[in-house]
Amino acid sequence: MGTPKLSFVKLGLFVVTGSVLLILAAYLIGSEQKMFSRTFELTTVFNNVGGLQVGNNVRYAGINAGTVRAITMETDTTIRVYMRIDTELQSHIKKDALAMVGSDGLVGSMLINIIPGNGPAQPVDSGDEIRSFSRISTQDMLTTLNVTNENAALLTADLLTITQSIRTGSGVLGKLLNDSTLARDLQESVRNLKLTTAQSNEALTRLNRKISELRFEDSALALLLDDPEFSEQIRSLVSGLDSSGQDIRRLTRRLDGLAGSLEAGEGTLGVLLRDSTAARNLQSSLQHLDSGLQKFDQNMEALKHNWLTRGYFRKLERQQQ
Repeated sequence: MGTPKLSFVKLGLFVVTGSVLLILAAYLIGSEQKMFSRTFELTTVFNNVGGLQVGNNVRYAGINAGTVRAITMETDTTIRVYMRIDTELQSHIKKDALAMVGSDGLVGSMLINIIPGNGPAQPVDSGDEIRSFSRISTQDMLTTLNVTNENAALLTADLLTITQSIRTGSGVLGKLLNDSTLARDLQESVRNLKLTTAQSNEALTRLNRKISELRFEDSALALLLDDPEFSEQIRSLVSGLDSSGQDIRRLTRRLDGLAGSLEAGEGTLGVLLRDSTAARNLQSSLQHLDSGLQKFDQNMEALKHNWLTRGYFRKLERQQQ
């Protein structure tokens, strides 16, 4: 009779102990998942969650603040994450907070870090969406590193080609390193350049010294600046030059008008220059006039020897003498 009772007692103790352990485990798991505490919900949108799963931790400023409740794919480029956050932290999380996917250590599970904002902002409300920041994934880093390695390989090959060209004496630098005559010429050129620079500096120093030795008070510039009468004369001279310039411009305009008239054939001179018939008539008239003058001279000479008018001409000669 004692043996069955002892078995029931052991069975009862086992059941009670198992129930206590089960309740304790449920409580611990529930406490970890914020199942037995007051929570509110926040959402954010990522382009890549990097392996984040439901139930992963959510941390705010390094403190465990909640868990990931759900992950949904909205479009082909956006993923919405729902977070269950402890109500005690609601007053500390501001609307300008930033959510970022991270990892718990180097090889730990993924989690969400909520980074506080910089400026003043209102506390978040339940159901608010906060901004997100997607870190560069490991695949992107490896792709960038691969491209960098390829560029480094190309650069190394180019450097090797340049080095071989220099060693064989190709190019200016190769000739400079391998040709001693060219190196001496370059050295001589540098020496001459230094000498020329030194001479130029010396000449500038002498010029500055001469300028500093000049007596500005006795110069024409000082007279121009200090003497009001001389300044007035200069001003009058400039005014006269301006008036002369205006007269020259007016004369130039008149000459332009005259040249235009001549070119257009206006006026007597324009007709003579452009009308060949009028020019020939004028030339013929001048020839006739010259012939008439010659005949007039002959007539006058004949009158001087005529006995009727000879006395008159002799009287004029005596008066002239």
